[in-house]
Amino acid sequence: MGIKSTTRHAAFRTRIFVGLIIFSSFSHNSKGQDKDLDALARSSYVERFTNHFFVWPVIKQKSTSFSIQDNTTGRKITFKPNVHYHLGAGVYIFGVGVQFLAALPATSASEKLYGHSSAFDLQTNILGKNWGLDIFTQNYQGYYADDKDRPIPSGTPNPQRPDISTWNTGINGIYYFNKRRYSMRSTYNYYERQLKSAGSFLLSGDVNTFSLRADSVIYNSSYATYFGYGADFQRLDYTTVSIAPGYAYNFVVLKSYFIGASVAYGPAINWLRFNKASGLWKTEVDFNAFIDLRLSTGYNGERFFTGVTYSHQTRNMNYEGVLLSSSNDVVKFSMGYRFREKGILKRRAYDIFRPKTSW
Repeated sequence: MGIKSTTRHAAFRTRIFVGLIIFSSFSHNSKGQDKDLDALARSSYVERFTNHFFVWPVIKQKSTSFSIQDNTTGRKITFKPNVHYHLGAGVYIFGVGVQFLAALPATSASEKLYGHSSAFDLQTNILGKNWGLDIFTQNYQGYYADDKDRPIPSGTPNPQRPDISTWNTGINGIYYFNKRRYSMRSTYNYYERQLKSAGSFLLSGDVNTFSLRADSVIYNSSYATYFGYGADFQRLDYTTVSIAPGYAYNFVVLKSYFIGASVAYGPAINWLRFNKASGLWKTEVDFNAFIDLRLSTGYNGERFFTGVTYSHQTRNMNYEGVLLSSSNDVVKFSMGYRFREKGILKRRAYDIFRPKTSW
């Protein structure tokens, strides 16, 4: 009896063990097949340039501003730095893309009307097959005021605030769900080429900090009628955390001509601190909206590529009966060429960090 029971238990354990092996093998094969299907589907929609490095010049027009708007009357005053154009170059080498840009100084005629501004702008992009990460930090010194309800006669200088200084630092990440067909790298930095039209739902996340310092309050007593004395500030800090769902689509003609668009819209939480030099710091917490819009069009061929990209981001905060907005608008023109890699250029940056195998 004991021997038969032991034999039955052993046979039962053997069947379970064999079943687990079969299930594990099937699961492993399924994952392998899914991976192969992903690669096959992506190869018919997206072309990679694994044996090339790229070089391209870049011209960027940038508009960075912050504004204060009364929630009741809609009266609005906007502050902008007199820095509009950046010139530089980009290179994609060793599997890593790098872009260098420098702000072009304003002309003497422009400085007479809008004042002198200095800028420090550093940005890097880290991109995967279906995700992207933008990291940036910006410092501007010198702003001018723009009030649509108080038009400035032609040739007359705008109100200038050389004492205003701002720091803007943030991280913006985007995840695209359709990695089989959609390529964000094909229409925004040309690391790949979209061969057929395709789209993808996306999820955008953003963490941003902004600081402002000035020698006096932002607006004078004549604006207190519209915005009130409580909303005025001389020093301000805010942090924004947002998450925004959206959709992106690349429309392709003849494998090389494209129009790309993506938009994300979602909630944001803002922590705001501000004060006048002689007053206590005030703290506000506000829930509002975050907007991320990107458009692009151009030509992306086997070797030559060129295109124009537009991006817009807005962060809004309500406090003391007014709406504080911070915006970034960028128009970028790029034109480049792909060269076939030879020798050491065939290596990749991750090869340096890959652990060596000893036998």
